[in-house]
Amino acid sequence: MAQVRSRNLPLTHKEYLHQDFLENERDYWKMRDRLMREYQGQWVAIHGRKVIASGDDLFNVTDEVGKLGCHAYIARVGEEESIVFTIRRREFSYDVSYKPFALPRVEVAFSNYHRTGRRLYPDVIPDTGGDLSILPEEDCLAIDLFSSPYLISLTRGVLGPSEGTLVFRGSVEINDVLYRSLIQPVPEGKERILGRDVLNQVKVTFDGPDAR
Repeated sequence: MAQVRSRNLPLTHKEYLHQDFLENERDYWKMRDRLMREYQGQWVAIHGRKVIASGDDLFNVTDEVGKLGCHAYIARVGEEESIVFTIRRREFSYDVSYKPFALPRVEVAFSNYHRTGRRLYPDVIPDTGGDLSILPEEDCLAIDLFSSPYLISLTRGVLGPSEGTLVFRGSVEINDVLYRSLIQPVPEGKERILGRDVLNQVKVTFDGPDAR
């Protein structure tokens, strides 16, 4: 297991791995026995053969990595292969007359962790079935998402096997309020999805009869 996590990523994701990240990944697995004794069940960030952040909240750990501006390796100790983000993917035609049922959409501004890149999109789909938010890879490039802290994880749709992926720490703005987000880039993706990483931070009402 110590040898394959980054190697199992799609080629389109491997190109975003920094050499420091790969070195920190190797160090993580060398340190894992000690980490199991002290940090089992917690998220940790490893950089320079040291634990630079730890805790139960993945957002807080990625915040610490972002503040330091390093390429730490992030994992949940002892649960490296059991954490799987579920993503519900569907193909939608972005049309105001979408059938058979109205498709809820929201205007969302996505930005990278440092908020140096930002884009506003009017057609984001709020999806309570998605653990993560999703952006097409070209949108991720537009906001420089790949400069943000990231981790290797597994993701799967409602049906089908799990796949290795990179998950990046970003931010979203809804009605001028900033929220923390975990964003999965999708090569050749077409849809923008707002997942429970964000929806669980707000109160959401789906009023179908009133179409709002």
